[in-house]
Amino acid sequence: MTMSCQSIKTNIPSFLTEELSRDEYDRMLGHMKTCALCRQEMKDLKATWNQMDQWKIEDPPSPIKAKVMAFAREELEDVHIPWWLSRVKTSVFQTVLGALGFSLIIYLVLPYDKIIILCETLISKETFLAFFPKGVIYFILGLLYGVVPISVSGICFLKPIKKDQLMKGLGAGAVFAAFLVPFFILQCPGFEAGLIFTMALGIITGSLSGGTGTFWGLSKVRVGVT
Repeated sequence: MTMSCQSIKTNIPSFLTEELSRDEYDRMLGHMKTCALCRQEMKDLKATWNQMDQWKIEDPPSPIKAKVMAFAREELEDVHIPWWLSRVKTSVFQTVLGALGFSLIIYLVLPYDKIIILCETLISKETFLAFFPKGVIYFILGLLYGVVPISVSGICFLKPIKKDQLMKGLGAGAVFAAFLVPFFILQCPGFEAGLIFTMALGIITGSLSGGTGTFWGLSKVRVGVT
């Protein structure tokens, strides 16, 4: 099957870059042997490509380069960055990720459902626990699940923060709680709703207080040392 000149011209770039099938390549080669116009079209395109390969990109003159860079800086300054994102530092993300990792380790060693069952057993057996409201015990337990991971992570990963320590710590604690609480609820199906709510409230309180206290305390200590 022969190819028309229009089809040949459309496929010349693919012919030069060797992207055609063997059959298409042979048909184009056979056509150009008998068609001077298509041969010339291919030679012209190949010559243009060769000239483009020889072009050298030179740096613009210094005054023009300086103007372009100044314009780019002005455009970047005009970009609106949310106030909360401008306050976030890499150490905040490191602390949150570390807290999630430590929390997972705690869960693997002491799963939530087993801790709840253990608490139920202790409350029923130990007389001194009867003096405490049941909700208080589970709130304290949730508090520990929130405080311990983010505090340990802060000790390991937190860098000195000279400004807005409380705001950054509060944000880290909120993000940590936002990940941990849904996971905790999903892992404790079948337990009393009030019990789960109390522990979740403890986790949130512990995460916020742990993040805030750790960021503020460690930043004060480490900035003072440095």
